[in-house]
Amino acid sequence: MKKKIYVTRSAGETVKLAARLARALVPGDCLALIGDLGSGKTTFVKGLAYGLGFKKKDYVSSPTFVILKNYPARIPIYHFDVYRLSTLNEFQGIGLEEFIGSQGICVIEWADKLEGLLPPDHIRIEFSTAGQGDRLRKIVVRHPSKRRGKRKSL
Repeated sequence: MKKKIYVTRSAGETVKLAARLARALVPGDCLALIGDLGSGKTTFVKGLAYGLGFKKKDYVSSPTFVILKNYPARIPIYHFDVYRLSTLNEFQGIGLEEFIGSQGICVIEWADKLEGLLPPDHIRIEFSTAGQGDRLRKIVVRHPSKRRGKRKSL
């Protein structure tokens, strides 16, 4: 498992980092976002969407109440938020398996709730805040040493 650590000092830096990392993603990738409330997960998704050509980054918001939002970017983004789900039946009921490994990129907030259901080659991204009014963010990206297909390194 490869690991890279990034530090951002503002929401804008988090968006720029995600936009840069988005260039290395390919259809079928699954990103597991893990972190507390306000740690930058949704801000990161805004940057991913922007980096993949979705120009309405202000439209990107947490799908907490609708569970899934779809952003038609160069590679479609399926943005899940499983915070409100708690049982295996609820997880299976959202149809996640239809999106994982599809021709889009599956991004799951609160993915630690799905540990046993994620594909083995998922990309784990952990968020934490560290002072400065919670603007300083540590973002840890872990991905399999060997990724499917031809990909750039994250």
